[in-house]
Amino acid sequence: MYESYYGLRGNPFSLIPDPAYLYQGRKHKLALNLLEYGMLNRSAFTVITGEPGTGKTTLLNTILERSERAVTLGVLSHTHVGLGSLLPWVLMTFGVDGKGMDSVELYRAFAGFLNQEHDKHRRVVLVVDEAQNLGGAMLEELRLLSNLNDARRQPLQIILSGQPALRALLRQSELVQFAQRISVDYHLEPFDHVETPEYIRHRINVAGGPATLMTDAAYLAVHRLSGGNARLINQVCDVALAYGFAAQSRWITSQMVIKAAMDRSAGGILPLMDVNPTELFTEEEQRLELQQICALSQPAPAVKPNTKSSNDSETATGLYKRGVAFKNAGAYKQAISFFEQAAQDQGLAMKSNTQIALCLRACGRAAEATRMFQQLLKSGHGTEEDRRQVRYFLARILEASGQIDAAIGLYRALGKEHRDYRDVKDRLGRLAAPESSGSWSASGWWAKLLPRRRTPAFRNPS
Repeated sequence: MYESYYGLRGNPFSLIPDPAYLYQGRKHKLALNLLEYGMLNRSAFTVITGEPGTGKTTLLNTILERSERAVTLGVLSHTHVGLGSLLPWVLMTFGVDGKGMDSVELYRAFAGFLNQEHDKHRRVVLVVDEAQNLGGAMLEELRLLSNLNDARRQPLQIILSGQPALRALLRQSELVQFAQRISVDYHLEPFDHVETPEYIRHRINVAGGPATLMTDAAYLAVHRLSGGNARLINQVCDVALAYGFAAQSRWITSQMVIKAAMDRSAGGILPLMDVNPTELFTEEEQRLELQQICALSQPAPAVKPNTKSSNDSETATGLYKRGVAFKNAGAYKQAISFFEQAAQDQGLAMKSNTQIALCLRACGRAAEATRMFQQLLKSGHGTEEDRRQVRYFLARILEASGQIDAAIGLYRALGKEHRDYRDVKDRLGRLAAPESSGSWSASGWWAKLLPRRRTPAFRNPS
């Protein structure tokens, strides 16, 4: 949805583990080096643990992708103690038919499979995901399978990946022999406040995005809301970019991140940190973000015109752009101040006053915004497109305040002038349909982001 708008080659925050996006920060690089060491030294058992979403699967995919030419890989996931004997499932992951065999025959079949792969000069790697669900009996089965390795050849390597409970399981006294065979183990921690921004920048860079796509405070907001958990970071960033696209904003601010995260987690499922959004930043941090937004919104240096009128116009344009930047950051009071100054320029008066009305609406002052839009229409100022946008924004406010008939009238007038103007046709269809029609209507944070309703609620006038 937002990829083309921000110049991205793909979705940088997809939840699908992709080695191409691997961030090699200090913790992840150390984990990767240890996994690689275990592979190269043919460790019988390697263990990697971490909370859900910390990046274990991406690390495993990376190391296995690097070794794929010399490795026959089997992945055993969705493990639980109710599986019974583990060996039939292990054979199945490698495509070995063990149907109808007893435990001895299964063991021999797996030993024969290992011999075949060894003759082909291939190692066999078994990855057991969610290994914390294994009981002591299943781990003992894996230990017995590792006995098929000997001093001359070690064709089988087993990697256990799981949540922190796996480490507690392996510390049990009855599993001492198993624990002694583990050559490499690492516990993956969440990112800290320094690594989270680096991780986000890395993924945006891999996708071809700009380095200034998010403000520094936006990175901090993501970290404080996600606790540095990579999967949660991806989810928050993904929704924040969608909100930025809906607002047609050039960059993502902390307010966009907070709004997106709060809307996304409203159902109580997304396990964000228990923080108060209003206390997420100090006054100094908020001030620094506003300074950064002002710097980002400054136009590129250009040769100064000779005429005074050109200088005045350039100043008004700069004020207008700064107002838009503050508006996108949620700093509506400051934005209104800049728009009021920009409105002194006759060429920007209509657009600036429109933005003031939008700021009033965003502050919850809908009645004032309605009156201002109505006054703008009565003034007769602005281009036809400017006036068309004002009518659209006025219709949206009337619709939101329950004045449906008035909103429908404006939408119909807009539809007659411009058949496919924004989402007018779609809105008319929904408003005109009787409630008993049974028609489906999307709701929730994601409803605003559906492709067929791309037009943002209050997009900046162009």
